[in-house]
Amino acid sequence: MTELKKILLATTLGLSFAGQATAQTKIEGLHVWTSASEVGALKVLTDKLKTMGFEWQDSAVGGANGANAQQALRTRVAAGNPPAVMQFLGFEGLGWAKEGALRSLNDLYAKNGWKADLPPVMLQFLGQDDSFFSTPINMHRQNWVWANKAVFDKAGVAVPTSWDELIASGEKLKAIGVTPIAMSDESWQIEELFESILIDVNGPDFYKKAAIDLDESALSSPEMIKTFELLGKVRGLHDAGFTGRDWAAATNLVANGQAGMQIMGDWAKGEFLAKGMKPGVDFLCFPTPTATPNYKFVFDTFGGFKIDNADIAKGQDAVAEAIMDPEVQKKFNLIKGSIPARLDVAMDDFDDCAKRSFSDRVEAIKNNAIYGSLTDGFAVEPRFSGVFQDVVGKFFVTDMSAEDAVKFLVDGINNAR
Repeated sequence: MTELKKILLATTLGLSFAGQATAQTKIEGLHVWTSASEVGALKVLTDKLKTMGFEWQDSAVGGANGANAQQALRTRVAAGNPPAVMQFLGFEGLGWAKEGALRSLNDLYAKNGWKADLPPVMLQFLGQDDSFFSTPINMHRQNWVWANKAVFDKAGVAVPTSWDELIASGEKLKAIGVTPIAMSDESWQIEELFESILIDVNGPDFYKKAAIDLDESALSSPEMIKTFELLGKVRGLHDAGFTGRDWAAATNLVANGQAGMQIMGDWAKGEFLAKGMKPGVDFLCFPTPTATPNYKFVFDTFGGFKIDNADIAKGQDAVAEAIMDPEVQKKFNLIKGSIPARLDVAMDDFDDCAKRSFSDRVEAIKNNAIYGSLTDGFAVEPRFSGVFQDVVGKFFVTDMSAEDAVKFLVDGINNAR
């Protein structure tokens, strides 16, 4: 072969491979992840997709605990232009599945045996009528307290064993010029606090009756009034600048020592880790205090919309397979702050917060004390969870009494039935 032919052949092959590299199918993903830790975790998934021959087209819509993203999705679907895949929380995916908008992943579940690798409590949100439509990448524990260790040490505050102790510790934190609890006036962040009190003070069985079964006797009970009364005691523990504060900004107040605590799901841990902080050294993590151990969960899934394009369908399958890859779940959750959805991922490389979350999940499953978060769409359908959020949010930022809050809650739930 002459030198010219070798050059021509090399050029032809180079162009061929370059063409293949640029011909990767773009898979658009609509999601709510916009904080530093969330963006970093997502990159684990998108990098994996690249190795599978697909390019992630990012469509992030943050804010309002996912409500903004759902509104954007509805607009896109109504216009006949849905994204290839969408992040779902709780009942969101079930709603789209009932409308027949999502592709079935049954073949992939059957081929890979994924059902057996997941906690049974997850399955009700991944499919309906024996048809799977989404795959989960993580599980967050919702009922955590995050604390600045140096601040706790300076104020002489110990890890509280009850909500009364937690609230009382606020005075010690105030005495050293620190905001006791980093909060926002956003209703969903207030509800995160409310539902932790609800289950911790009254127990998992009561939580199921009130927040999942929507039992009117539980909703109107003295226990519910007490829950609001305790929530009212937290009103004086936040700073004056809490209006419109993003959850990650609240986490930052704890990280830099301006606030002592934040009650938030373990997505908050990802923000501490992104700053190079270490659990047990720079910050503390402990479940919200209770005499009846429980586990409140949230998890993120992705499902694919029915789009008449074979390449996109292959990409949607690739997203599902990448999400369920044990190594992806490990690396993703090390950054995100959550734990793997899969039960078979080794936890050796995870920190103590994650290891506790994993072991507490195992115990909660055994004891039937694991329930979905009310705030994040895993307890009841949106029309009911919205009532909780509205009442709780208004109660916290006004002088509404606990008795009136309970009355508004019962009336709102009954009107939504």
